[in-house]
Amino acid sequence: MTKTAASAVPGSPVVSLGSWILARGASVGDKVDFLGATLLAIGRLVRFPPQQARRRFVAALRDAGMGSLPIVAIMGLAAGLVLTLLGSKELGKIGVQTGIPRLVGVVVLREIGVLIVGIALAGRVASSYAAELAAANASGETDELRRSGLDPVGVQVAPRVLALVLAAPLLLAHTNAMAVAGSLLYGAGSLASAREHAGAMLSALTLKHAIAGLVKAGAFGFVVACAGCYHGLRGGGTPGAIGRPVRRAVVSAVLGVGLAEVALIFAFKWIRF
Repeated sequence: MTKTAASAVPGSPVVSLGSWILARGASVGDKVDFLGATLLAIGRLVRFPPQQARRRFVAALRDAGMGSLPIVAIMGLAAGLVLTLLGSKELGKIGVQTGIPRLVGVVVLREIGVLIVGIALAGRVASSYAAELAAANASGETDELRRSGLDPVGVQVAPRVLALVLAAPLLLAHTNAMAVAGSLLYGAGSLASAREHAGAMLSALTLKHAIAGLVKAGAFGFVVACAGCYHGLRGGGTPGAIGRPVRRAVVSAVLGVGLAEVALIFAFKWIRF
């Protein structure tokens, strides 16, 4: 057997590498196809929303928004409190405590608050979407939609994605408010009066920072919802096979939030925003 033939036998490194590349290429193509179908379905949902999709949208908006409020509230309050505490300790060493409220205001509004929302949604909503759609696959609901002439992406995915894109900026506003409250909780008693601390913090908040945070929140909501729905639709062949798509959805959502954060930071830097 020649060297070339030996390298191409089943189980050889060359065959394994080729199979891995083909599998990854098929996976990327499947994700791109899902993304395109989702965007088209959202466009149809906005223009001509069917009754079933409207009901799912309202339910998803209520669950993603109201259901996530306690989580982001606690995390936002803790973030504002900890940032102010650490800032007063470290910046106090060089005598610039007056800059703490401004620093906390900018960091929370532009970065920390939106990351809290993204991670909270990845853990709570992506797992929920994946479990619901995997269960729908296992019960035959998805196949029933196809037999009825309905597109599962339009009925099951688009309402959830649109709901999370709209809910994420609202959750960000709530998170930022709680972070400011946490900062005031510590800063007003240790650094200055409540009015002075709040005034210094608000003076640092500009429209540019607010818009950047809202754009990131919407992008994170889209990424998280797509991750949950994608893995949910492709899992749950049996009732006992729901755990795997849920795990994959959470991991993909967290990674997606991180990658989107980096990409948007460089995008905003490039457009000088």
